[in-house]
Amino acid sequence: MLSPPSRRLAPFKLDFIIVGGGQLFFFFFCPASVYIYLVPLAIAGLSTAIGLALSGHKVRVLERCSRLGQPACGIRVPPNVTKILVGWGLEEEIRKTASLVREGSHLWDFETGKLIGFLQWAEPVIQDSGAKFYMMRYDHLYQILYDAARRAGAEVIFNADVRLASPPVRGAHRPSVQLRDGTVLHADIIIGADGQHSTIRNSVQRKRVEPRATETIVLSGNVSMQRLSEDDRVDVTELSSSWSYWFGPGRACSGGSISSIYLEYAVHVYWDREDPDAPEGWIPNLPTKSLKLSDQALDNRLAGMLEKIDAVCWQRYLDWPNIENWSDESNRIVLVGESSRPLIPCSSQCGSLSVESAAVFSTLFSYVRGFDHIPLLVRAYETIRRDRADFLHRVELTHVTQTMFPPGPEQEARDHEMRKLLHAGQAKWDDDAYLGLWGQVCETWAYNAFDAADDWWVQWGILRERSLGIHDPSVESPFRPLEVGVSARIDVIHEFS
Repeated sequence: MLSPPSRRLAPFKLDFIIVGGGQLFFFFFCPASVYIYLVPLAIAGLSTAIGLALSGHKVRVLERCSRLGQPACGIRVPPNVTKILVGWGLEEEIRKTASLVREGSHLWDFETGKLIGFLQWAEPVIQDSGAKFYMMRYDHLYQILYDAARRAGAEVIFNADVRLASPPVRGAHRPSVQLRDGTVLHADIIIGADGQHSTIRNSVQRKRVEPRATETIVLSGNVSMQRLSEDDRVDVTELSSSWSYWFGPGRACSGGSISSIYLEYAVHVYWDREDPDAPEGWIPNLPTKSLKLSDQALDNRLAGMLEKIDAVCWQRYLDWPNIENWSDESNRIVLVGESSRPLIPCSSQCGSLSVESAAVFSTLFSYVRGFDHIPLLVRAYETIRRDRADFLHRVELTHVTQTMFPPGPEQEARDHEMRKLLHAGQAKWDDDAYLGLWGQVCETWAYNAFDAADDWWVQWGILRERSLGIHDPSVESPFRPLEVGVSARIDVIHEFS
């Protein structure tokens, strides 16, 4: 069993069903277009399962796919996520498979390969963040979370394709999910952790939410360091020591070493262009030769990497509106991770959003003392996470937009600031050139999801449970019917939001 320092057994045990993602074809319709996606296994569901199971709750995770087997794209694990994984007792497993980002970020011109700048990691910022920065293969992270959830006591059920979630009806005890084969499962709380194309979101929102398709597609692929070392255009030592960016008009790229075992390099390319001639999704099925890289103005170093990748996966960036509610009126169906606030694909914090949300939600429910407590904690979760999710969305979208500036004043101003860092050499981290860049980084990395939930409980939770007259769980039946439409759902939130 896991025994992380953050573990706290809940005074009152609940039954949770978590609806996760899974590999399947998903059809999204919008005017004059049909988009087909292959949805990946989601880390939000497993992360939430770990936290809840460690608190003693009963947890079932429903996965659409038939087995483990997520394609090995790259994913960043910044300090704000590492802290959570360490808190769950997973530090040793992460260290065994992940690649540690040590030096900083090289900033190159996408077309010429000229070094624009070098962002040296500011050591005080790394120390204050409280954890290290890793790069990983997605399938390695998923396997670690899957194993941890199972060890903590969660049950993972494959081939469970959820069609809809239903709130408790008058006279019924609990909400339910219905599978496509007709099976109906009940729990105290249903959690939608099924990503940006969430099925559960439709059970929470009164009006169906549709995204806006942007001009940007994201290409992702991995290549072995051994293959890269065979190309004279690529300096493997230089690339493996940092996380690198390439800036260009309407095109940008990021890349870094992702595995201490397989010695691989992950590349994510953002590109304003038409849909490639291959199915969209997380399965690498787009041959890189079909991109006609030789026809592009492209840094030789970057061309060497992309040519060594046989196939990449791709997906279009969809701009989702900020939805009104993250839970239904009963507070028994709740959205976690990207089902509530999708980020731009393959961005630095796309995994952070899911893991942070899971940590906050599960920490809050380690305090649950009875059924009357559920509305209070669900609304607290949304209060804590909504501003943070909006912040991460703004940061990541701004970052990607700035890397793709067209020629003009904005691009020149950006490159001027980057060159100041390059010419400064080993500048002090608090120099003016660094402060502007590190401000958002500090705010992002220093965030502690466990502390955010615990602080809320100390400041508001104890007070509010007293004012609401929360029952002593020792005298409460675990199957007490829910009062649908309970007024506490909205009222308590306004007093501390």
